[in-house]
Amino acid sequence: MASPLSNGSFDIAEMVLLPTATSSIRLSPPQLTLAGSRFAKSKPVAYQVQLSAGDQPVIVPGGRVSRGMDIAWLEPVKQIELRYNLKGISMRSIPSRAGRAIAAISPLVAGVPKGMPVVMMVGGSTVLNIQCPVRRRVSEQACSIGRPPELRVKGTLPWRGAVIVVQFDLPRPQ
Repeated sequence: MASPLSNGSFDIAEMVLLPTATSSIRLSPPQLTLAGSRFAKSKPVAYQVQLSAGDQPVIVPGGRVSRGMDIAWLEPVKQIELRYNLKGISMRSIPSRAGRAIAAISPLVAGVPKGMPVVMMVGGSTVLNIQCPVRRRVSEQACSIGRPPELRVKGTLPWRGAVIVVQFDLPRPQ
């Protein structure tokens, strides 16, 4: 689940259900090139990263993921939960109305099976649409179902292509 903030960053909760129990995982900033050329120069960074492996809290050095890193814990688990703030993923839509923006979002967890199914959801009263740029047919690229404030991707995406572009209005600063 991802929710936009007024500065264009997103608060993200990432739940990972692995096919086999493991005692380590690779975290890496999202590679947003699949979202299109306008995101090619993006430099996403995850801040305030919290990780739980099953019931075990796990330290992410500095609480930040700006490059790939391997994280280990004691007991093998199949379920991992991450919570973080993702920056460097949004840009204002020009030309468009004031405050309109787009953001590219992809999982922070790396090194999982490439075909592993990913369900992606976006919440918030300012979220307008979700696009799945990796889907081959143009008719399938507008891929959101549901209604604001909760949209999700219709079906699943394979991990190797789990990138969405979210159209939203930046929440007004308060």
